[in-house]
Amino acid sequence: MFGLAKLKFKTKVILVSVIIIIVSMGIVYIRNTTPITVKLIDDWVFVENTDEGNWYYKSNTIYIDDQTNIIKGWVKIVYTENGKQQLLKTYKDDQYKDINRSLRMVSINYQKMEYHENKAVYYSESGNIIGSDELSIKMDDFIPKSVGDKLLVKILKDYGIKR
Repeated sequence: MFGLAKLKFKTKVILVSVIIIIVSMGIVYIRNTTPITVKLIDDWVFVENTDEGNWYYKSNTIYIDDQTNIIKGWVKIVYTENGKQQLLKTYKDDQYKDINRSLRMVSINYQKMEYHENKAVYYSESGNIIGSDELSIKMDDFIPKSVGDKLLVKILKDYGIKR
């Protein structure tokens, strides 16, 4: 077959080695030039890690109104132990002792740089709802380099929005 029987053992080893090197270089080239997209089933996009917890936004809930310059969507905070303790200082009720995460419906005006939380839902470690708040917090200006500011920058970048 292809005259391989006539080749010496040393030549066969060199030939196989060259083929392995060429294939390996091709795999390395493809892996380094082809973007690998990882899509999570639940569509949560990581934003920031803070002392309070890990912040995410849910990509399939993002709504962008170009007329009013408002972005709406759900934000999730998965609390660290420090974040849980800070939250328990606010909510002294025993039902919050097992808090694990919260979801918040936010509205962001990306021209005026204002942030508004409309609703918050709190979840236990087992995924049960342990509380919720309808919030009427007025829109606040962004604190530079805050999580809200980083959330806005990430969404603007991810969705190609220009201010």
